[in-house]
Amino acid sequence: MATRRPLPRRKRKQSSADLTHELMQLINHEHFSDVITRCDQERKRVDLSATCLHLLGIAQSRLGQFDLAIQTLKRAVEQCGTNPGAGPSLAIENELSKAYFSAERFAEAGELLLSLVQRHPEQIEFHRNLVLVLENAGRLNDAIERCVASISLWPNDAGLEFQLGDLYMAVRSYRRAADSFTRCLELDSQNQSARRRLVSAYRALGDQDMVVGTLRQWHDHEPDNAIVAHLLAAHQSQSQPTTAQPTRASDAYVRELFDEFAEKFEDQLTALQYASPRIIAEMLADLGLEKSKDRCILDAGCGTGLMSQHLLPYASRLVGVDLSDGMLQRAAGRGYDKLVCGDLVRYLAEQPESFDLIVSADTLNYFGDLEPVFAAARLCLRDNDSSLIFTLEKHDDDLDPIDTEIGYRLNLSGRYSHDAEYVRRTLQQAGFSDIHVENGLLRREADKEVVGQYWIGKKSLPL
Repeated sequence: MATRRPLPRRKRKQSSADLTHELMQLINHEHFSDVITRCDQERKRVDLSATCLHLLGIAQSRLGQFDLAIQTLKRAVEQCGTNPGAGPSLAIENELSKAYFSAERFAEAGELLLSLVQRHPEQIEFHRNLVLVLENAGRLNDAIERCVASISLWPNDAGLEFQLGDLYMAVRSYRRAADSFTRCLELDSQNQSARRRLVSAYRALGDQDMVVGTLRQWHDHEPDNAIVAHLLAAHQSQSQPTTAQPTRASDAYVRELFDEFAEKFEDQLTALQYASPRIIAEMLADLGLEKSKDRCILDAGCGTGLMSQHLLPYASRLVGVDLSDGMLQRAAGRGYDKLVCGDLVRYLAEQPESFDLIVSADTLNYFGDLEPVFAAARLCLRDNDSSLIFTLEKHDDDLDPIDTEIGYRLNLSGRYSHDAEYVRRTLQQAGFSDIHVENGLLRREADKEVVGQYWIGKKSLPL
């Protein structure tokens, strides 16, 4: 008896809900390129839903494709308008405002957010984001007015108070900024950023008593916080004998400070007109070094790798060392043969006669006593033609002379400045000769030039 053959099962078409679920899973796992690939595949078959377009726009935005994201999200909004059941228009418009912001199209971001605020005044996120857009557009007074109005609606929101404090700092209304940061801390005592900004406001006001008082409260609140411990020591040292000041910033302070600022570090230095890499590059050229690949060079305190482009033409091997893993992650891909996370002095001491040139830009200003680092640097250099190039902050002796026997001073910034004669003497004692120094701009800070010392010394004959 013949048996009936079963009919082949048809493959079930993927529904819009299935695709939405798949895309959300990919986004949750940050597989943004896969989201774009799946959407490209699917829209060859059918039009994407507003929700899928929303998810595609998110993926494009996360990958930095802001103009594409804007086009995608605008299509999603239009689709919601023609089909009220097509998707959550409010969430899509919010994402579109963020894409405008990321693309620095602030006028369009502000226009959309103002519309969202007017239509949905109960949504605090739209108010916050509108303040942020106005601030980044340079409309600081408008941003302050909008932030004050928002606080009247949400008087117990710490985030809005912090935004207002930052805005007052930007327009140099430091007393009002201090009041806002104080209010922020009343609402959120765990807000470490508000404590730091409150210290900055009091420093700008020249109110040393309030600076120290705020730092002490902060230290009592977070006794294990290395940043506040160092800043408190810096401020207390102003009224103590110089012999009582720390001889260097702790590893924990430097690591936490730069890990925290790593993401925005280069943007901040650009705003501060950071000059060290350019001037050190000129020093290298003045040395008459041939741009040949026959030197092993150490970038000591390499940070995000801003010096690498100036050192690579001279190097057969370029090594960077830094305490901050966050900074080193951003230095990867900038031509270093090796990146090391660790203490500078320890690393130098463990690499005898390994380098032909050591360059240290804006790193030794976190050391007061320079003898250990100079001794380790000499040990690390190969021969008598090997050089150490570094920068320090110049101390203003007219304002506050340094004790010449100590030779350095811990400043309110948390960084050290040094007496030139102390530096020269310490270099000579460590075994360096042909010592030369020039004064020059390091960067700008609080609208003032930070003047530095650019030093070079050669390893001399054995001691």
